[in-house]
Amino acid sequence: MTGRLVVRQARDDELEAAGALVADAYLTQPGMDPASPYLTSVRDARRRAVDCPVLVAADADGTLLGCVTYVPDRANPYAELEEPGEAGFRMLGVVADARGRGVGEALVTACVERARAAGRRGLAISTSADWTAARRLYERLGFRHAAERDFEPVPGIHLLAYVRDL
Repeated sequence: MTGRLVVRQARDDELEAAGALVADAYLTQPGMDPASPYLTSVRDARRRAVDCPVLVAADADGTLLGCVTYVPDRANPYAELEEPGEAGFRMLGVVADARGRGVGEALVTACVERARAAGRRGLAISTSADWTAARRLYERLGFRHAAERDFEPVPGIHLLAYVRDL
């Protein structure tokens, strides 16, 4: 990563690249099937941007290094496990070459800051049990496993819920 990392809302001309970045990041994770129809949704950052802020992390030269979708509240069409008064985030991905350099942390921190600014009492996320690096990041940033919210969006795919009080 060169220069300073900037987290900001994705520009319209970046949405396709941002969605592709997240899909590519997902494909490096255990258990992710390249033929999964879910990847179509992951790639479609333009569609998500209609309802949610899509945030990107870029270095000083504008190279996209990561992306996340911020879910403002439980009434949002992209909400999964948010409770009243909570925000969430989904579809966080970091370019493989930029992992371990604080990109994921910067994106999660931006979501925490947005939720606080909006007066939310908490922030929720779900992740695969196999995605240990993501789980370590969330735990390091103060999220706790909320097992009572774990769920299966489709049979055989078990997601773990994490929540951070704000």
